[in-house]
Amino acid sequence: MSKPKTKIINLALQGGGSHGAFTWGVLDRLLEDERLRIEGISGASSGAMNAAVLAHGYTQGGAEGARTALRNFWEHIGAEFSDKMSVLNPFNGKTALDTYLELTRTFSPYQLNPLDMNPLRTLVQQSIDFDSLRSNCPIKLFIAATQVSTGKLRIFENHELSIDTLMASACLPSMHKAVVIDNESYWDGGFAGNPPVFPLIFNCKHNDIVIVMLHPLKTSNLPNTAEEIRQHTSDLSFNTAFLREMRAIAFSKEIISGYWLPSGRLEKILDKTKIHLIEDQETMSQFNARSKYNTLPSFLELLFKEGYTTAGAWLENNFTHLGKKSSVDLAGLFC
Repeated sequence: MSKPKTKIINLALQGGGSHGAFTWGVLDRLLEDERLRIEGISGASSGAMNAAVLAHGYTQGGAEGARTALRNFWEHIGAEFSDKMSVLNPFNGKTALDTYLELTRTFSPYQLNPLDMNPLRTLVQQSIDFDSLRSNCPIKLFIAATQVSTGKLRIFENHELSIDTLMASACLPSMHKAVVIDNESYWDGGFAGNPPVFPLIFNCKHNDIVIVMLHPLKTSNLPNTAEEIRQHTSDLSFNTAFLREMRAIAFSKEIISGYWLPSGRLEKILDKTKIHLIEDQETMSQFNARSKYNTLPSFLELLFKEGYTTAGAWLENNFTHLGKKSSVDLAGLFC
């Protein structure tokens, strides 16, 4: 039996705190499939973490190396962070995480955490060889961060990657001080692109872009409590730039498809672009904003399994579409 033809994809990974373990499951399933190869990955926040850890592992040991690196990273998160944040205060019955999140509504990280201590930084430094990513990585990386002074999206590519660029992409302003790179301050990349899609369109040779979604595109219930409203406004702030970008792509493709005059390079690239979504809206909509800080190993493993299963079902239904057409109705979803 002849070996099936390899299909090359690009990945766009949303951020969403510990919900990124769902993306870990998706990536594990995609890496397991020998019919697939990855050319480029864009990501913001936990999506950027997944992208960089995958690329590090792939550089060291191919697809299996990437799977191992991702599992090690997320298992370390579960082992190192869950105990510290789940300690109960005997006086009010709240966890250390509950208390800290309440304090962030009143105090800034410059007051609460003046030394800007961040244990994730240490874990990332131990998990990723940035020298190798800059010089030897076969996967193109596009890591998103938001410039504080202008709100503009900054994309860091392989040759610019460092611990600072990755921490900038995951810098929640309520939790940590802005990350300064070349005299510019940066916050979480999700504010300006969660995830950014255009770098994959214009900087990669292959045209299939698979977006791994963590934020549901639609909420079924009207938020009416203070906590629900805070959660939904936060989700909106992290989804707005992505929705705007996808609407522009969908609108442009609609125009190009009916354009009978000769097309230029830009039109040809957009016309060839094929968009795919891997998501589990039913599962992810069950979790509240606080669950994005839940690093209990059991919760991370649950999300991993959901992501793995979702990606498996997506491959079964959509693998044949790769290289041929988008597997989603862009206009119907985003216009």
